[in-house]
Amino acid sequence: MSDKNNIVEAHFDKVIGAKERQNYTYDPKTKSTKDRRISQLLLQNGLSERACLDIGPGTGRWLTFMKQNGARWLGGVDISSTVLERCEDLCDETQKCDLETDALSFDDDSVDVVIAIEVLEHLRDPAHFFSEIVRVTKPGGFVLMTMPNITSFISRIRLLFGLLPVAIAADPTHVAFYRQKDIAALLRPFHLTPRFHATSFSLMPLNPKSRFRVPSIQALSSLDDSHVFTMRVEK
Repeated sequence: MSDKNNIVEAHFDKVIGAKERQNYTYDPKTKSTKDRRISQLLLQNGLSERACLDIGPGTGRWLTFMKQNGARWLGGVDISSTVLERCEDLCDETQKCDLETDALSFDDDSVDVVIAIEVLEHLRDPAHFFSEIVRVTKPGGFVLMTMPNITSFISRIRLLFGLLPVAIAADPTHVAFYRQKDIAALLRPFHLTPRFHATSFSLMPLNPKSRFRVPSIQALSSLDDSHVFTMRVEK
């Protein structure tokens, strides 16, 4: 395993290992705008009797959500052994994987729904990652991804004061940063067309996690703290 992978694995072993196990519930009143949008998009697509793959499942909260909403099969993929151990009881199958080089251990055209929440920013070269997602996803299958927005409103303000954008400053394992048009260009060779979904953006440059936020609209989604985008796999 490369030094880069060792660093990423150690980081997530530490971060996830420090989090207490939770019994997740999904009361919209207690969730962020971003989480409400993710859950809305998944439910609109449909989860009942679907085969669902979570790449980078973290503590397993979205695996739990998909299971509670009728998914018939759940897979989890991560580079962190701690993450996979945490999520093992939720999954029918797990895989320890370097997303930049390893093949996913799932059959061609076997998955209905793929989610990758805050994963893309950790990959220097995501070409193999996207090709594997297309391979394992059924024609017409649904893919949902999120990642920090390098050009968010507060990141633009931070730059004016000589501070790094939040996407860079928040996590030392973030190595890739994209605008919406960059994501669209990145996906084009794989015949994937992203649809971006508005969530919200912070007004507190020194405290990005502040609850003092502005709900966004589609025309302003390029200012959101996170890119949230969905795609249909066409083959």
